[in-house]
Amino acid sequence: MDENAPLPISWHVARWGDEPFSRGSWSYLRPGGSPADRWTLAEPIDERFVLCGEAVGTDQAAMTHGAHASGVRAAQWCLGVAAPGERIVVVGGGFAGLGAARTLTDAGFDCVLVEARDRLGGRAQTVQLDGPPGTNSAAVGADAGAAWLQQFARNPFADVVRSLGVEPVPTDFHAPLAGSANGHVGAVAEAFEALRLAALAATGDPGARDVSLDVVAASLGLGGDAARSMQHAVDADIVLETGGGMDDTSARWFFAEDGVGNEDHWIPGGYRQVVEHLAAGLHVRLAEPVRMIEWHAAGVALTTDLGVIEADRCIASLPISLLQRGEPVLRPGLPSRHLDALARIGMGVVEKVLMRFEERWWPATPSGYMRWYDSPASWCEWGDLTDGCGAPVVAALIAHDAVARHHHGRSDAEVVSASTDALRRWSAAVRAQRP
Repeated sequence: MDENAPLPISWHVARWGDEPFSRGSWSYLRPGGSPADRWTLAEPIDERFVLCGEAVGTDQAAMTHGAHASGVRAAQWCLGVAAPGERIVVVGGGFAGLGAARTLTDAGFDCVLVEARDRLGGRAQTVQLDGPPGTNSAAVGADAGAAWLQQFARNPFADVVRSLGVEPVPTDFHAPLAGSANGHVGAVAEAFEALRLAALAATGDPGARDVSLDVVAASLGLGGDAARSMQHAVDADIVLETGGGMDDTSARWFFAEDGVGNEDHWIPGGYRQVVEHLAAGLHVRLAEPVRMIEWHAAGVALTTDLGVIEADRCIASLPISLLQRGEPVLRPGLPSRHLDALARIGMGVVEKVLMRFEERWWPATPSGYMRWYDSPASWCEWGDLTDGCGAPVVAALIAHDAVARHHHGRSDAEVVSASTDALRRWSAAVRAQRP
C-alpha cells in the first residue's frame, strides 16, 4: 500500500537557487521584455567582450542546445575579429562556454576555459544514485539539472547521444498520469488553452508586452471547478516551465517562445556523456571563480581566486542572475542598452529531487510523466526514470513559491521526506480514481 511505501535508498537534492554560481535555474521574459532583449545581450562590447548563454542570443532559451548555439555564435564573432595568435578566454563551463571553447579550439586559437565549479556542465549535472547497501547493484546516473533533449527533431545533441551508443527515452508531456489532492483533476488542458488565447488576444494592444500572466488569468473570471483547473494549469504548465511568478512573466512571450512538449527525450546515464564529448581536448581550468573582468584597448584581464589571466578577448557565459547581482565585477561595465535588456529578463527557480527506491511501488505510466495537483502547489511534476535507468528512480520538480514552502531552508533529509510523501499521496489519488 502507498501509506507503507519506503523511503528511498539514495537521493540527490538539487539547490540551484542557492548555488553561488547559478542563483537560479533558467531564464524567462518579464513583462515589458521580448526576445530582442536576448539578442541585445549578445552584442559584443568594445571589440573585447561578449556574453553568451541560455538567456543570450538564442531562439531556444532555457535549453542546452540553445545555450550551446549561443556560445558557438560568440566564438564565431571572435573568429571574425581576432588576429592569428590571439588568446581568448571563455568564462563558464556550461553548454554555452563549451560551445565557444570547442569552436575556438577547433579553429586553432589559443583558448582557455575557466570554470568556477570543480566540474563542467554548468546547470547540467549528472549524479550517481547508489543501489541498496550490501548488494552488488550498480549506481545509476541521473540528471539533477538539465535533463531533456528538447525540440528533439532539430536538437543537434540527439545525434551526439546516439553516436555515443545511448538511445534517448521519450517523455510525453502532453499525456501526464495526473492526480489531485482534492480528488478532481479537472479540465487542465482546456484551462491552459483558455489562458493561451487570452494572452494572445492581449497582444493586439501595443502595450500588451507589459501585460503579465496574472492579469490575463484574473481577466478570465473563472470560478469553482474552472478556477481549480486554471490553477492547476498555472502551477504545472506555466510556473514549472518558467520558475517565475505569474506577475513577473510576460503573457505575450511565454506563449510565443518555444518551450517544452516538442517530442522531448531524456538521456539514460545523463548529460555528463555529452559534456565529456564536448570537452575532449579543451584547455580547462576548474575550481577557479572569476571575480573581475576588465577590458581595455589592449586586451582583457580576469582576476580569479588563483591569480590574473591575461587575454586578447573574453567570452563570458554567465547566468543572468549573477550579472544582475554584479558578479563578477565588469569594468568598464555593461552599456546601458545591455543593462536595460538585462532588467527585462528574469531567472526562475526550479529545484529537483532524484530518488532511487528498491522497487517501483507507484503506478507506472507509458508517458513516463506524472503530475500532482496539490493545493497550494508542492511537488507538481514528476518523471519516472525507472525503465531507462534500469532501477526504480523518480525525479520530482518544484518551482517558485512552492520552493520556499517545501525546499529552501530545509535539510536534504527533510526535502526527501516531503517529496516522498507527495509521491505517496499522488499514488493513492491515481489509484482511487481508477475503475
